Amino acid sequence: MPDQTKITLLALGGTIASLRSNDGRARAGAMTGAELITALGLTLDVELEVLTIAQKASNALTFEDLFAVRDAALRAVADGAAGVVVSQGTDTLEDSAFLLDLICDLPRAGLVLTGAQRVPYALGSDAGPNIRDAITVAAAPEARGAGALLVFDQEIHEARLVRKVSSHRLRGFGSPGHGALGVIDGTFVDLRRAASRTERFPDLTPALPRVDILTAAIEASPLLLRASVDSGARGLVLDGLGRGQVPPDWMAEIAALRAEGVPMALTSSTLSGRLAPDYDYPGCQAELTALGVLSCDEITARKARLWLMCRIAAGR
Repeated sequence: MPDQTKITLLALGGTIASLRSNDGRARAGAMTGAELITALGLTLDVELEVLTIAQKASNALTFEDLFAVRDAALRAVADGAAGVVVSQGTDTLEDSAFLLDLICDLPRAGLVLTGAQRVPYALGSDAGPNIRDAITVAAAPEARGAGALLVFDQEIHEARLVRKVSSHRLRGFGSPGHGALGVIDGTFVDLRRAASRTERFPDLTPALPRVDILTAAIEASPLLLRASVDSGARGLVLDGLGRGQVPPDWMAEIAALRAEGVPMALTSSTLSGRLAPDYDYPGCQAELTALGVLSCDEITARKARLWLMCRIAAGR
C-alpha cells in the first residue's frame, strides 16, 4: 500500500471547535484540534497530524498566535507534510489568511485556512465538511505554492480578495467582484486561476508596529488622525469613499503628517473596484497620492493595515 499524503492541521479554536456552555451558548475554542477531529468522526484519505496552537475565539487571536502558525507550518513541511490546514474562528479568518500569505511562503506545499459558521453540535453544521474540504485542497498538487487559500462552503478563495460576507449563513465568505478561485466537489479540486499574491515578508517577527484605521464618513473628524499618531501609531490606513476620497478637511492634517514621515495607505470601503484619480476636488484620490499616500486596490482596510505593518517592520 503506498504511503498516504501527510497533512498537518494547526488548530486555533473558534466556532468550529466549540462546546455548549452551561447557559446554552457556544464556548468557542473549547476543543483541542485532536478533540475536534475525533468529534467530527471524519474518514480521511491522508495521514493527519494535529497540533493545537491556541484555543481562542478569533477576536482574541494575536500576532504571536499567527507567527506561531507560520513557524509550525514551516516545521511541518520540513518534516514531510504536503500541506497545512489552519482552523480558527471566522470573524478574523480573512485577516489571518492575508497575514499568513504575507509572512509564510510554502513553495512546495499547500496552505489552507477554514472555519465554521455553525458549531459542531448544531444541526447542519458546516464544521465537518469545511475541515474535510480544506484537508483535500491542502493535499492537492494545485495548491502547492499557491499561497494562503481559504476554503469555505465548497469554494476556494485567495487570501487577498476574500472577505466574510455573512454573519451566519453557511456561505459565509466570498470574493466580491472576482468570485472564487475554484471549487471542491468531494475529492475533485478545481483551481480555475492562480492567486494574485502580494509582497512576501518571511523574516518578520510578531513585534509589528501599530497601524490605525481611520474611516472616512460625512463630517468624520480630522482630529482622529493626529490623535492616532500622537498616541503611538506608526502608520495610518485611510478607509476612503468610492474611488478613494476622504473629507476635504482631512487634507491639511494628512499633509502635515506626511511631511513628518508618517506612512499612509488608502483603501475603498466599497465591496470591489480599483482606486483611481478620476476626480479633481479637495480630498480626492489624486491629491492623496500626490502626498505619497499608498493606494491599495481591492483589499480591505484591515488587510491594508496588515500590509503596511509588514512594510514598516521590513523597512520598506
